[in-house]
Amino acid sequence: TTAGARWTNQIKETKMNINKAEKVEAAYDDACWFENFSSEGCYREAVDTALELGGIEIYNSNDGNSSKSFAPTITFKFDDLSTAQVTYGGVWL
Repeated sequence: TTAGARWTNQIKETKMNINKAEKVEAAYDDACWFENFSSEGCYREAVDTALELGGIEIYNSNDGNSSKSFAPTITFKFDDLSTAQVTYGGVWL
């Protein structure tokens, strides 16, 4: 096994033991670092992952704003009581 394959297996094992918000953060980071997505792609990957994990949107910076952002700050809450704030620049727990 190569060092890269061992590293990938360690990451996969670690992801199995993290809460849902951390999985959203990992999805963003993976998209940016391993898939070389643009910031917009990383943002979209994080939002999609949050929705796939059953995240409930509890805040959206576009709500009540007259000027709408294509990448609003969105906060998701999950059934494991974790929360993730998805921004264009990253995911904050």
